[in-house]
Amino acid sequence: MDPEKAGATTVTIASAPDEVDFGAIMELMTSKYTIDLVDRHVAAIRKLCKVCCNGFLLKHLEALVDLLHLAVERFAEGQDLAQALCDFTRVASQPFVSCKTSDMITYGHHLPAFIKGLVSVLTYTLPGASEARQERKAMFERLRIEVAHTLACWARFGLDEDSVELLPNQPLIQAVADSGTPNLRILRQSNVMDAVSASFRSEDSPESIVITLGAIRDMSLYRPLACQITNCGLISNLVHVIRVNLLGSDVLLVAAEVLWNVLELDWDGATEALGQEEVIESFRDFMNAVLTRGYRFKDKIFRNDMMVLLMYISKRVENRTLFASTGLMALLLSYAVSEARRRELLQSGFLEKYLREARVLPDLGDGAKASKGIPLTNTQEDMEFRTLLWGTLARCCSSEPCAEAAVQCGFVESLLECLDAEAPPEKWSQEQRRQVQLEALSSLFQLVQYVPDAFMEAQGNAMVLQLLQATRSREVQKKCLHLLQVAVRMGPHFAENLGQLGAVGTLVELFTDKDNPMTSRQMCASVLATMCKEYPENAREFRKKDGVEAMRDEVVYRPGETTDNHLFYSLCVVDCVWNAVVGTRKNEIRFLDAGGLFALLDCLEVAPMLLKRQIIGCLADLMEYKKAAKLFTQWNSQVTMKGALRLLLELWQCEQQAAGNLAPDGVIRDLEQPLNPRAPPTLALGELIDDGDSTVTSTSRFAGKFRHAKNFADTAGTGTSVTTASHGRTQKAFEKAPASAQQRQGSQWLSSGIEQDPAFCRAKIYAVLKCIGFECQETLSIAERQQMELVKLFPMAVELEMWIKVQESLANRGIKPVSADRQWIEDCVVERRDQAAWVQNIQKKLAEERQTEEEASLERFYKDLRGRAQIQRMTQPPGYPLHLGSKDSDMWHERLPRTLLCPLLVSPSLSKFLAARSFGGLTLQRES
Repeated sequence: MDPEKAGATTVTIASAPDEVDFGAIMELMTSKYTIDLVDRHVAAIRKLCKVCCNGFLLKHLEALVDLLHLAVERFAEGQDLAQALCDFTRVASQPFVSCKTSDMITYGHHLPAFIKGLVSVLTYTLPGASEARQERKAMFERLRIEVAHTLACWARFGLDEDSVELLPNQPLIQAVADSGTPNLRILRQSNVMDAVSASFRSEDSPESIVITLGAIRDMSLYRPLACQITNCGLISNLVHVIRVNLLGSDVLLVAAEVLWNVLELDWDGATEALGQEEVIESFRDFMNAVLTRGYRFKDKIFRNDMMVLLMYISKRVENRTLFASTGLMALLLSYAVSEARRRELLQSGFLEKYLREARVLPDLGDGAKASKGIPLTNTQEDMEFRTLLWGTLARCCSSEPCAEAAVQCGFVESLLECLDAEAPPEKWSQEQRRQVQLEALSSLFQLVQYVPDAFMEAQGNAMVLQLLQATRSREVQKKCLHLLQVAVRMGPHFAENLGQLGAVGTLVELFTDKDNPMTSRQMCASVLATMCKEYPENAREFRKKDGVEAMRDEVVYRPGETTDNHLFYSLCVVDCVWNAVVGTRKNEIRFLDAGGLFALLDCLEVAPMLLKRQIIGCLADLMEYKKAAKLFTQWNSQVTMKGALRLLLELWQCEQQAAGNLAPDGVIRDLEQPLNPRAPPTLALGELIDDGDSTVTSTSRFAGKFRHAKNFADTAGTGTSVTTASHGRTQKAFEKAPASAQQRQGSQWLSSGIEQDPAFCRAKIYAVLKCIGFECQETLSIAERQQMELVKLFPMAVELEMWIKVQESLANRGIKPVSADRQWIEDCVVERRDQAAWVQNIQKKLAEERQTEEEASLERFYKDLRGRAQIQRMTQPPGYPLHLGSKDSDMWHERLPRTLLCPLLVSPSLSKFLAARSFGGLTLQRES
């Protein structure tokens, strides 16, 4: 072709999008004759954008990607394609058009490459110092704005309930965070965040910053993109944007929202990225400015958003010391204390000096005064800020420097002032006052653990107890009990102080009030148990206030009578009996006279395993009183008429079965490990052990009951603390946790009860039976006699297992004891193994005796059956058909084995009758 003709040639683009010839456009841009005609390239691309003004076609995606890459490459080389790229980017912000239903499936895989190529333009449009860039600064800025607008459109498209697939009862924000939208997933695949971060870091256009922030905000709703925001270092840029636009732009709220989303979806990475000293100093400057100059409503919204971010940051333990070292803790404390306390600190000059030492205020000389700041009112925004402020500061007090600052500023005293029930309402309404009390109690719940001495010096127990007596709110009452529950565990002086203040009588009164919720009464029992444990004065007061009778009335297990979690309630009641009654002789006498021992045994029979172990531990200590031991032997079940000894032997057998140390005949398997064998066998689902009178479930069913209890705890709405006394008197189950976390801890505690070594429960059973002398007023079955022999051997069995572990430990560590010690160990093992073998031999004899009795019983049954048949044949006339009633035939069908060859004296008619009934495959043979 003639070059001159080629230079005069123009590309004709059809008027419809589906008629566009991309081959001609690429020929124009790549041909050696037209490669330098930039104006024609721009005109062709702009013509294409004009034709496709309503959106590009999906079937053109591959060609569009090639064209875009070529245009960006030429633009990077210095060709003036900015206007063309602006038009191209503007059209790309609109949804793609599909000509067929399958277009997205066929061509959609090109979309990430398309977005990646579009965003690559930002690399060549960043603000620079070169003269060429200065001349085209406005065009480059416009191009960056168009790219940001396209990303914002892509990120925002589909963020509605009609476009996102929601699970039942699933909020939209959660569905977007987990699954995202098709556009957000494409943006994730294209890895645009690195380019956006690099551009945003050096951006100087306010319009571009605002639009880019909007795009980042929508992208931060998707968890993988939120992680990319953290990894690319964009968080520090957002903090810088807030610093530059402080108290004067709408950008603040958008930037704060992005940080909020990232902290929610990528807590680990975001809190680590924000846990830098310069970042915390920036937050200190933000809060100082907004607390002293933020009078507008918009400023208060920004202040609350900053406190939410600080709340998230403070959840990371490593970040809390930075609150004190940067002075942020001092600044926040100056607004967290009460107005009276703040005025006192200002008048004494302590607050001003403290803020300057913390670098919050510049050193302006002795004559300079600190700003009083904006006082907090009773508006909704200020109430929200107060809630966030108290919770964040209380959490930070786990760090020693922060705790010291809180004590010096009187933070604990200020919170206790909010609990004063006799103080006038002042500026708060009744509902606001209740809300303030709830938030103050939540903060004190943490502070009493971090600064218990400050709480004690401020008369915290008295204030909380006073509020508990005066309040009518169930929520405030529950919060007070939560606080007392953790306070009594902080040291002996807390329990003594509460006892002197009359807390025992107040708690007993609340416990006996059946109008109170079960969760509140449960916490009353838990607090009473801790107060009376090892404190005779409180135990004596507990008896004087009729607490013994109140607890005895509640020693029941009736989960069907309430929708609450009755298991946790019963655990707390038994624990209170264990600590407030057992161990104090007068309390034990009153408890026994009121029928408390019989109530415990009644509950033991029907309770789940978790509660059974608790009750047995209580009984083990109670049996040290001889009167209780006598009453123990007198109890009989009202359901099965079994005695208490048989009940405990059944439980022992159940624990042995759970440990996998029982053979089907009831004999121990492992002589060296009679209690906890090394490799317990796995029993089939639903396998049972028949002891003649009772049926003990196998390991699978045993664990199934625990799983049922655990599932009940997971679904129950209780979030309370339970203190249980176990082997060694006391075991703390779950403590120091908010209501939402306590439910999870309750489930974990139940699951840990499944994995607990059954030897603890067997030790308690041995302790109970030893106190009664292993005596029983009723006849034991053979299976129970087998277990009784092992119960008597329990101490020796424990010693045997301990010596075996010593031998194994020495062998594993390669330690060779001296000959005397080795001989001593071997002698101890042999002696105790012989005792275990002796018990095993007795159990085998008992098993043989049971087998003999079963065979004799079966023989008697067959003999009776033959006798009845013979008598019936003799009493009928000759040739009269022998007839068996349906009752007899059904009895045979149920009791005779299926494969037994049974010789019977029957007539031919009886044989035909039996053959017609078939008896489940029973084979009969007539005796000659």
